[in-house]
Amino acid sequence: MWDWMRTVVSGLRLEAAPARNVGPVHLAQGALWSERNRSGHPLMLTCREGMLWLTCEGDAKDYVLHPGDTLRMERSGHVVVQALTPSRFCLMQRAPVHTPCTPPARKHEAPVR
Repeated sequence: MWDWMRTVVSGLRLEAAPARNVGPVHLAQGALWSERNRSGHPLMLTCREGMLWLTCEGDAKDYVLHPGDTLRMERSGHVVVQALTPSRFCLMQRAPVHTPCTPPARKHEAPVR
């Protein structure tokens, strides 16, 4: 009886997944914060104040972020952040946007979004 509904629901495609925001996260000097990104969707970490040291599983580099710096992490894995000074940061995760059909923009019109 519910097979038709399962067929309809399985055929639906979302054009944009909602963003997941974490923050602001406040860290005292020397404090650690970590999270494992299992979704495979990019994470963007933005330093709002202070100075942060950041390392990502699978990335050979470590990063130091200052206020206004944003780091986009493309791969899944464990992320560890340490505050080098009292700090505040925000984290955002968004699934990629898939639009099944976008007509090309005409030269005299603004692009369709």
